[in-house]
Amino acid sequence: MELKVWTPFFDLDKEWRLFNFPRLIGEHDFAFRPSIDIARQEGELIVIVELPGIDADKDVEISVDDDILSIEGEKTAESEISENNRYVHERAYGRFHRRIPLPVGVDPDKVTADYDKGVLTVRVSLPEDKATEAHHVPIEVKAS
Repeated sequence: MELKVWTPFFDLDKEWRLFNFPRLIGEHDFAFRPSIDIARQEGELIVIVELPGIDADKDVEISVDDDILSIEGEKTAESEISENNRYVHERAYGRFHRRIPLPVGVDPDKVTADYDKGVLTVRVSLPEDKATEAHHVPIEVKAS
C-alpha cells in the first residue's frame, strides 16, 4: 500500500517564488500551510503536523470522510502591527486545510489525535493487510 500526497499548485508556487515570478496562489488564500510528516509504524499511519502558536482546542478541526483525513483550522496573528512599523514579515497566518488520502477500510473511530508543544500527532489505525500469496499461472504452448 502506497500513500502519496500530491500538491502540485503549492509545490509549483514554491518553485516560482525562487525566481520572483508573480504568485500563482493569492497571498491570502491559505497563506499558512503547516508542514506535515506522514509515516507508517506498527499498524498505524502517523501524521505529524507543525502548528506553532495555535490553540488546538479552538482553532483546529480533524475529520475523516470517505477515506480522506482532513485537518483544517486557522492561525491568527497575536497582535496587529501596522505595515509602517514592520521591518520583517516572514511568519504566515490564515486558514489552512490539509487533506491526506487514507487506505480503504480505515475505521474513523480508531483515529486519535494529541497536541503537545505546537505539534499535532494524528494516529490512524490501519486495516490489516490481507497478504495473498502469488499464484503461478501456467502457460500452455500450442504447437503450430
